Amino acid sequence: MEDRKTAAGIPPGSWPVPLGLPLYVTVEQAAKLAGIGRDLMYEYVRSRADPIPQMRVGRSKTLIRTSAIPDYMRRRETA
Repeated sequence: MEDRKTAAGIPPGSWPVPLGLPLYVTVEQAAKLAGIGRDLMYEYVRSRADPIPQMRVGRSKTLIRTSAIPDYMRRRETA
């Protein structure tokens, strides 16, 4: 068994998501989970080059897949 430390928050590879979290969250909830501002999360939603995995519900509601947040945030890190 591997002995790896995981960062606080949503563990990578957890399926579908850690207990207590829904499969999809609003943009505002996703921002809180990621520890960033709402406006920045909306920038990630609107990104043409690398948008965060999302789905539209109705005409104006956007939901973000909770399990995609950690991997997406890792991709957005700068060295």
